Amino acid sequence: MEFTCKIAGQAGAGVMTTGRLMIKCFTRGGYNAVGYPEYPSLIRGGHNTVQIRVSTERINSPVQTNDVVIALNKDAVFYHMETSGLIIYDQLTDISKIKTRAEVKMHPIPLSKLTQEVGGTEQMKNTVALGAALAVVDYPFDVLEKIMHDEFDRKGPEVVKMNLSAAKAGYDFVKNNNIKSSKKLKPVSNDRKLVITGNEAITLGAIQGGVKFYSAYPMTPATTILHYMIENEKKFGLVVKQTEDEIAAMGYAIGAAYAGARAMVGTSGGGFALMAEMLGLAAMTETPLVVAIAQRIGPSTGMPTWTEQGDLRFVLHASQGDFLRVVLAPGDVQECFFLAAKALNLAEKYQIPVIILTDKHLGETVFSTETFNHKKVKIERGKIVKELPAMPPMTRWKRYAFTEDGISDRAFPGTPNGIHVASSYEHDEHGFSSESFSMRTKQVQKRGMKKLAALLSEIDPPKAYGASAKDAEVVLIGWGSQKLSILDALSLLEKKGIKAKFVHFNHIHPLDQKTAKKAVHGAKVTIMVENNSSAQFAGVLKECACINMDFHLLKYDGRPFFPEEIAEEVEKLKKAGYKGQKEIVIMEKDDLEYYQPSKYGL
Repeated sequence: MEFTCKIAGQAGAGVMTTGRLMIKCFTRGGYNAVGYPEYPSLIRGGHNTVQIRVSTERINSPVQTNDVVIALNKDAVFYHMETSGLIIYDQLTDISKIKTRAEVKMHPIPLSKLTQEVGGTEQMKNTVALGAALAVVDYPFDVLEKIMHDEFDRKGPEVVKMNLSAAKAGYDFVKNNNIKSSKKLKPVSNDRKLVITGNEAITLGAIQGGVKFYSAYPMTPATTILHYMIENEKKFGLVVKQTEDEIAAMGYAIGAAYAGARAMVGTSGGGFALMAEMLGLAAMTETPLVVAIAQRIGPSTGMPTWTEQGDLRFVLHASQGDFLRVVLAPGDVQECFFLAAKALNLAEKYQIPVIILTDKHLGETVFSTETFNHKKVKIERGKIVKELPAMPPMTRWKRYAFTEDGISDRAFPGTPNGIHVASSYEHDEHGFSSESFSMRTKQVQKRGMKKLAALLSEIDPPKAYGASAKDAEVVLIGWGSQKLSILDALSLLEKKGIKAKFVHFNHIHPLDQKTAKKAVHGAKVTIMVENNSSAQFAGVLKECACINMDFHLLKYDGRPFFPEEIAEEVEKLKKAGYKGQKEIVIMEKDDLEYYQPSKYGL
């Protein structure tokens, strides 16, 4: 059983809150859920939506169609007419100028009136709509009642009572007027799941991994990491700083890491552009640092609230000079949790920058998931010395001593006999500036090649899903959040009689050539799926592992891939005998803009 509902309305109407409450209702009944939000870069105004997709089967991504749309204003009716089966809207809304489709069931209900009758304000109309949405699929109201107590008990009994009254009014009206969806949902189990976004999972993974300092300047879509860190600051003994700008945020984190704290900084692509110089400082001083980057559309300000995978090449080459770094790109919330913890280990063990590269889609979408297995997380801090023997006269401790594996001991400020210099200059083993040609060569090798052999042993190979390479007629390849839509596309392809394999990379750099080649060995047809315009990871695979793609399936309009789009394009390629244009660009069929509803006369 699967059901999809979209709640839509103006910014400030409580769309996001309502969506999350609905997801909690269905997950409380044992369903798997995905809550995908969309909104323009406006504080007030514009059009906001959350699509709630629930199923008894494992699901990972949003889809293109909706069984029900709860339209909180006229814009919502207009924008979602083409993708809906049933639309519930406020009867005070004038939709006479909107061209409706005959096959769409239109049900006006008195959202505003019902809100007023229970003593609520106009802002509570979304709560009435939430009750109506559950009634449409005959979902038990008592589940929502328990959720309301969980959410609002801390605000007092009057708040709980008011919200319950509003939701019950919407629920009863739909029931009494026999408004029904073609689908009915009942709780299927008492299994409890987490309801969490990718950014929240990164935060929890970092906390479990021992992070003690986090700094950031707010920048969508990474800001919710900062918010969630602040929420948990006292509970877990963290220091969280909202700085005056991104440059300061990076400086704070490097300073904290140098002082001995497990440190992390978060931003999006534009903020990271300001941080790039200091990334080099962390590399030169071999100061462990984790940077969480949530990608959005660029260049420059771009489209701040929409998704893309356009920053891969940037983070691989940010800051001048050659130095070792790790880039991890989680594909779901479980990977967000465990890779965040792993990033902190890798940063400290190898004394390098580690970048967690996520995006708006994964970062802000809400998922149901199994509870994270905290026991799998082990904190490894690497070579740290707490005390050193006294140095002979006229000598100093070698912070950057040459070692077999390229990793030197670290001593934090205040460590007896551990005084050393750490600056942005090339240096000798003590940390003093040096322009010796041989010293320069040895230090570059120390910071890079010598560490690389051991580091590669900790780089997870790509993971395969679906048919085996031998049986598959096509192999889809993706990285990061593309895991979500491609996994769901596999089941659609299977229904179409197409055997497909999916190879997912979440350890992006450095790449182990042998394991990368092994993952696609025997593939008859390879298709790279990326949310960017230049097939960036396909280029990385070609450069680092000599792997060529037969086709590039690209999308860069601001939305993630929907599984239907992937399945449709693969089916087209099959019918064409897997011949044709190498680059296939996906574009939305309806060219709509949430930023300015007025352009449509709304």
